Amino acid sequence: MNSIDFDIIDGQIHQPVPPVPLRDDMDDATKLLLNVEIAREAMDSVGVDAALIVAALPYIEACVSRYPERFIGVETFMLTDGELAKAIERARKDDRLAAGRLLVTNFRTTELQESFTSGAMNAGFAAAEAVGLPLFLSTHGQTAAMRPIIERHPQLAIIIDHIGLSQHPVSPPQDDPWHPLEDLLELAQYPNVHVKLCGIPLLSNDSYPFADVWPNLHRIFDAFGAERLLWASDYTRLRMATAGGPMRNRGCLYSESRDMLLHSEEISTAAKEAIFGGTVKRLLNWSPGSN
Repeated sequence: MNSIDFDIIDGQIHQPVPPVPLRDDMDDATKLLLNVEIAREAMDSVGVDAALIVAALPYIEACVSRYPERFIGVETFMLTDGELAKAIERARKDDRLAAGRLLVTNFRTTELQESFTSGAMNAGFAAAEAVGLPLFLSTHGQTAAMRPIIERHPQLAIIIDHIGLSQHPVSPPQDDPWHPLEDLLELAQYPNVHVKLCGIPLLSNDSYPFADVWPNLHRIFDAFGAERLLWASDYTRLRMATAGGPMRNRGCLYSESRDMLLHSEEISTAAKEAIFGGTVKRLLNWSPGSN
């Protein structure tokens, strides 16, 4: 068992929901508070110190207000052109937020969004670079299409979501979910590009500790270095997987997502310290417990 003397920061959780419907007479603020406590309890149960909340602003506000030392928000922008640029400029001034996210690909089809291919997101990329707001990009296997944006905005901190791969659920299952990995590795030449190690268990054909993923993970570590990688559980999505189904479509424990890396002998303690918190702290200029 590894000795852990560094923060464990989850790079992505969405708003969880109770397993049973809440009472109709419960007000929205109370419902949000319950969902905050579900997330906090899940984190406490597996030893996660802090998390990036990728959700709507009301839930981000509820999380940050109740536990400012443990949560910070990532806002998903659904706007285009000038409105997108204004939203990014506003987000940079919002203490509840550390980054933004753009859905450059439709996760249901894994095709690039029309708003991306038409250039309607371009003003957002420019604004994010200008104000210094890091952007998470959900590419779902379309990482090669990010190269022109990366080259155009070398000062923009970019984090490729979900290892740049299409992952089931919620995207369509792939015969080989790792097949676009070469496109991701090509982006390692750009120092402003980072990778979120998210949803790894769902890319495995093995049970815990998912040993078959390591050949590909080593390629990612070798290309980017641990200082440009960050771990994320996305445990709320893992909960959607059907236990007992095909290997890439099964229930997976929050603790398994963490421990397959944290207690692995495949990477050094220094690498673990980076991916479990060091990268997030540096990249997003945020330290848990400092608020």
